[in-house]
Amino acid sequence: MRTRKFIVNSWYDAHMKNYLHPISIGKTTIPENTALAPMAGTSTCVFRTIAHECGAGLGVTELVSARGIRFKDSLEISMRYLAIDPAREDATGIQLFGFDPEDFDFAIHKILEDPRLADVDLIDLNMGCPVSKVVKTGCGAALMKEPAIAEKIIRASVHAAAAYGKPVTVKFRSGWDPSCINAPDFAKMCVEAGAAGLAIHARTQSMMYSGQADWEVIARTKAAIADTGIPIWGNGDVKDGASAVAMLEMTGADGVMVGRAAQGNPWIFSEIRSALLGEMLPSRVDRVTKVNVMRRHLQGLCDQLGEKTGVKEMRAQIACYLKGEFGAAEFKNRIMNANTIKEVGDLLQEFCKE
Repeated sequence: MRTRKFIVNSWYDAHMKNYLHPISIGKTTIPENTALAPMAGTSTCVFRTIAHECGAGLGVTELVSARGIRFKDSLEISMRYLAIDPAREDATGIQLFGFDPEDFDFAIHKILEDPRLADVDLIDLNMGCPVSKVVKTGCGAALMKEPAIAEKIIRASVHAAAAYGKPVTVKFRSGWDPSCINAPDFAKMCVEAGAAGLAIHARTQSMMYSGQADWEVIARTKAAIADTGIPIWGNGDVKDGASAVAMLEMTGADGVMVGRAAQGNPWIFSEIRSALLGEMLPSRVDRVTKVNVMRRHLQGLCDQLGEKTGVKEMRAQIACYLKGEFGAAEFKNRIMNANTIKEVGDLLQEFCKE
């Protein structure tokens, strides 16, 4: 695999093409072709709102078990993950995972009949999660080894969502391992089954999140469905504006989806947006701005989950926000022992002053 190099200083001088544009998913229009990837523990409602304000055109929820919803015959246990705020986060998708088509049919009806969730823009199907506890049950990336089951899930989901006028998208990986890179064929199956949009993480399940994403697989996958008009987001190793432009140029993908690089850095979408427009990149975010957003993120989690749980879950997010900051290691250790909004706030204030 070739090593990619991005010439940041002169790249926007050479490429003044406008890469920023809307994406049509069925009858739904996503205003801009940048997306926050669904990430467990990160893609919460409050963070999606922040990412949207920074330039993300689409945000997708954390993965939610379709079987869990059917088994409980209730959304309440999953509502903390399902929660959306259409007025503030704009285009939103709810992501489901599972292995039984009937579970998806039940869960989608349950979700779209709930007035709290009825305004969601699309239903996304997770067929790319690589973690062991998901794939060992036949879910996530394990479905790339079972395209016949995946097709039944997509058809059932499309049929259920169509009753409410909602499109269905699918997120998947390059393949299961280096010996089984089947993304192009998998994408064609998804489209034939009725998927209105696709997102591909250009790593295999066996790679997890390590190594370099193979953008050539994205290019081949896009080529495989080019005549269908179905859009595809590329995901994997988009870390800044330069890499976002490079991915679109190299792959022909319709949009970029950002995962880990957005953790603690929602401003990456501002940079990517400027890059796709061929504009000068925004200046580095100062500590005051960063601390203010962390406070808002913390408060949003606590409002939704209660102070004890909100503070606990925010600790990992703060570690991401502080990554690369001078003196961050000491503050991370101290914040890990904070248990209240005030304790965290006092530490952030101290960090801001330093």
